[in-house]
Amino acid sequence: MKKKLINPQVLCKVLGQLLLIEAFMMLVSLIVGIIYKEDNLVPFTVSFIITATVGIVLILLGLKTREAINRRESYLVVGLTWVIFSLLGTIPFLIEGQCSSFGSALFEAMSGFTATGASVVPDVDALPHSLLFWRSFMLWIGGLGIVFFTMTILPVSGSGEIRLFAAESTGLGQEKLHTKVKTTAAWIWSIYIVLTGACALSLYLGGMSLFDAINHGMSAAATGGFSTHNAGILYYNSTLLQYIMMVFMLLGGINFYLLYMVAIRRKLAPLKNNNELKFYLGIIFVVALICAVSLYFYNGYDIERSIRTSLFNCISISTTSGFITDDFQQWFRPTCMLLIFLMFVGGNSGSTSGGFKSIRMLIIIKTTRIQFKRILHPNAIIPVQINKAPINSSAEHNVMSLLFWFLFLIVIGAGALMMTGVPGYDSCALSLDCISNIGTNFGHTYGPSQGIANLPEGAKIICSFLMLAGRLEIFAILLPFTRSFWRRQ
Repeated sequence: MKKKLINPQVLCKVLGQLLLIEAFMMLVSLIVGIIYKEDNLVPFTVSFIITATVGIVLILLGLKTREAINRRESYLVVGLTWVIFSLLGTIPFLIEGQCSSFGSALFEAMSGFTATGASVVPDVDALPHSLLFWRSFMLWIGGLGIVFFTMTILPVSGSGEIRLFAAESTGLGQEKLHTKVKTTAAWIWSIYIVLTGACALSLYLGGMSLFDAINHGMSAAATGGFSTHNAGILYYNSTLLQYIMMVFMLLGGINFYLLYMVAIRRKLAPLKNNNELKFYLGIIFVVALICAVSLYFYNGYDIERSIRTSLFNCISISTTSGFITDDFQQWFRPTCMLLIFLMFVGGNSGSTSGGFKSIRMLIIIKTTRIQFKRILHPNAIIPVQINKAPINSSAEHNVMSLLFWFLFLIVIGAGALMMTGVPGYDSCALSLDCISNIGTNFGHTYGPSQGIANLPEGAKIICSFLMLAGRLEIFAILLPFTRSFWRRQ
């Protein structure tokens, strides 16, 4: 008898285990509500019961299977996990009432789990502590990946964990910290936890309350943009806190392999020889310098404010963190185009940042430059080199293919948003925002100062799909919709 392409029992077992993690997250948020003596604990009580029940039922349905998860099932698990997590993540928002419609609740949950950080909540300051923590917790878990997190604490068979890792971590670098994927995941999450803790402690010592510091620490490490206040980081009116956030947003956008080599192995050579890191830091500081000069002469800011404002917003946009300290629609218009370029490129591979990724942009630049030599010398073999090592042609093809789909979905997304009534420029900007998983809005009607709470219902659902496609880097979410995925050969 031929083996099935997809084993439903395997899917149920793995998805059930994953949903117990989400139920645990809801339980922690419920405990936060109890600690702060909140009157209404119904949202997370109901959410926990529903999510835990669904998870247990799925585990029971797949209890008898002993098969390892295959490649097709891995991609299905990853896609379904992010969708189901987001759908169940809407329950607290809907019961609490801050999100009046399903579209708003889905947008908020998807924005959290994809570490986008854009919010449609009209009054963040009115949210209870439990829901504020839930928003930050979603960001933090989604920053490195839901499945990636689960691999460190739940038993997955050897070949299965490799396939799950490959299916979700398409944006991660190819470096391995250990021969076992589970150990690699544990090391990366350890660094992530230390980074989060260090940020939270620094913010607390800088003047934030403990609760706000923990939430902003999770948000900065995940390079997401959720805050505990409507005004975001500007609520505190502190230049020190802004500088602290800059440092940790910048670190969150760096490949965690490099952070591991420096922090654990005490080796600086990987930093010096890494082309992607040089490119990432280079474009941030060049664009920040240009913006600082324009702010000084065009907007009349003093030198310190010009440097701080340009550096903070350039780091936030490049790392797709989504925090802002100024309305950049009021900046010198050509500098806004540079900010859009930063948004498109994003951070390093292997980081919590979104965007196209610096390594891919670097490959495209090098491939384009070498192509001229290949035209002049058609018989010569001229490889593209990254970190002094040649990359194979399949990597070039993968990058070019992803670039096509990245741009294609931006155009399709913009067209779909226009059909819901969103203005043309705002549709293009919002589509790029969501695909790049950045919480900053570049539109006029839905810009950095206006917010996106009043988006049409259909637009919120479209944006939710774009955020998911961007977070899973398109292929993982679109692959199950291809005909070849369901064919045996």
